[in-house]
Amino acid sequence: MLITNDVDEAIILADRIIALNPDGTLGAEFPVSLPRPRDRMEMNHNAAFKTLRADVTRYLMDAGIEAKVEGTKRLPNVTPIHSVPKAVAEASQSIRPDDAYLTFRELHKVYPTPKGPLTVVEDFDLKVKKGEFISLIGHSGCGKSTVLTMAAGLNPISKGNIRLDGWDVQGADPERAVVFQSPNLFPWLSAKENVAIGVDKVYPKASVAERQDVVEYYLERVGLADSMDKQASDLSNGMKQRVGIARAFALSPKLLLLDEPFGMLDSLTRWELQEVLMEVWSRTKVTAICVTHDVDEAILLADRVVMMTNGPQATIGKITDVNLPRPRTRKALLEHPDYYTYRQEVLDFLEEYEHGNTSKTASQTSDKPKAVAAE
Repeated sequence: MLITNDVDEAIILADRIIALNPDGTLGAEFPVSLPRPRDRMEMNHNAAFKTLRADVTRYLMDAGIEAKVEGTKRLPNVTPIHSVPKAVAEASQSIRPDDAYLTFRELHKVYPTPKGPLTVVEDFDLKVKKGEFISLIGHSGCGKSTVLTMAAGLNPISKGNIRLDGWDVQGADPERAVVFQSPNLFPWLSAKENVAIGVDKVYPKASVAERQDVVEYYLERVGLADSMDKQASDLSNGMKQRVGIARAFALSPKLLLLDEPFGMLDSLTRWELQEVLMEVWSRTKVTAICVTHDVDEAILLADRVVMMTNGPQATIGKITDVNLPRPRTRKALLEHPDYYTYRQEVLDFLEEYEHGNTSKTASQTSDKPKAVAAE
């Protein structure tokens, strides 16, 4: 008997899957008739696997929504208290909108070691359009988070540069908001006060009422309309991460950076917050980069999935355009005829670099120029 919150793991291993309802009662039972031995890569082409995966996911999401997971409102049905405040609209104006809104040029990161310099990231080149959502994926240790922290200005660039809206990235700045795996709230402050700290700094010329509008608007958008005045220490992990997302969006940043923002959460909460993120992003269209190790999350969120080779000397190995309709939901994507094709592209790349393989294959070197040219 295996207890898991990973649907794929359950299907690969089990003869039967029994869902546990939010109230602790036994839910639906799903027989798994797939032949053994089962291979994760081969399952991606199996129609029965796709159907079962969609059925189990749909049941769990519906059960969670019905139970109002985390004690918050269901975001898609929430009517905003306020329209987008004037301060937000003004702060989001770009001084230089163009196709190269965000550029990474010959980006390197080198760390000194007792044995000499260690190049972690090498020749990372990428152009990102304004309003584009990028997923950055690769095996552990490939430098994904290193690239993101350099973009945030939290990690010095060894060579090359990052330019955002015509200016070089130098040091931390609220125009680049970051959501980390852990929300890092001030536990003695309320949800509203945690968001207001940044808002007060970002909108110094706005009135008190306008700044309050900004705070309440985004807290409501992430489903915390009834919990704004709760202390952060009294919130669940999922609710804390909602505050972190609201805080990032409330800064009205030019660039939103997400470093595995749902990695510490259970699957059902993660699915829900992915859709929360998509719903809020669809309203703001902020340029965004999300570091993730989750293939499904990468495809769900992104306009393009950027895949990194293994480190050291990690770089971009392949870029896949995700031409799936928006707005997106996990349930809808699982039923889209092209979804598993994109999934296979990413899985094939990750398998190529499994077990620490760092060789640059012919497929990698031929894909990269095409991807860069397409940008």
